[in-house]
Amino acid sequence: MPIDRERYPADWDSISLDIRVNRARNRCEWCGAPNGEPHPVTGSRVVLTVAHLGIARADGAPGDKEDKQDCRPANLAALCQRCHLNYDRPEILAKVRAKIRQKRIDADAAQERAGQLRLIS
Repeated sequence: MPIDRERYPADWDSISLDIRVNRARNRCEWCGAPNGEPHPVTGSRVVLTVAHLGIARADGAPGDKEDKQDCRPANLAALCQRCHLNYDRPEILAKVRAKIRQKRIDADAAQERAGQLRLIS
């Protein structure tokens, strides 16, 4: 999925490149999968991305994975698709569940507006 560039700092491309190439040496920082090569588990070609981890700040303030402006090195990690997806899985599932719930609510409202009654709940 393409990123919403408006949420990221203007120099995001250079920040991301620095994390992926200089710090991570073109490998996933968690599983070691090399960028551009077949993933050792999935077999798909690895494309490194930079994840926002939501790490707490030094002053104890909580971190936020959704704060894309928080580009402290400790808050970023170069990850392969597999590790990034696994890290974001709880939020992804919560968004999917919320979308399904909303679709059900909208469908029920549409049926009600149309004068149809639900026979089975």
